Amino acid sequence: MQHTGISIRLFSKPYGIRSQMERLLFVLALLSVALHGWLLYQLITVRDFHSAMTFLYLFSLLPFSLFMASVWLDHNPGYQRHLTLSALGMRYRLGFMQREHEFEWEEVERMVASSKLLEFELKNGEYHSVALDTVHHAHTLQRIQEELAQIANAKGIAIDITQN
Repeated sequence: MQHTGISIRLFSKPYGIRSQMERLLFVLALLSVALHGWLLYQLITVRDFHSAMTFLYLFSLLPFSLFMASVWLDHNPGYQRHLTLSALGMRYRLGFMQREHEFEWEEVERMVASSKLLEFELKNGEYHSVALDTVHHAHTLQRIQEELAQIANAKGIAIDITQN
């Protein structure tokens, strides 16, 4: 049986909340640009360089910076958290700017899959754990377990699937 592979992006929030957050970030970024322009005008024309005005000026850059970081992450998805199962192996990143881990199925001795955690024991003694608590769709979790069961069956890997 040919395994096609599955690619899962693990976000900290469900997609609906993510789009609401994007809209909120966009509005905050626009307000930040307006406040930024007004504060720059005040600093230049009034020449009022009080520490409070300077702090407010710099603080107004925060929402715009968060929005730009969000846009950057959308264009560079390799830095996002992800779990990718393929016919050759598995690749995952647990968090932003954390190291990406990768191993082939031939290196895996044992797998444990539950609704909240994937654990992999490699033949060299390494352990890899991937939390699935950020996946909020039961269908996706079921699909992950089915794919792992197919892979384990095809590659001769011991697998324990629990429903907790």
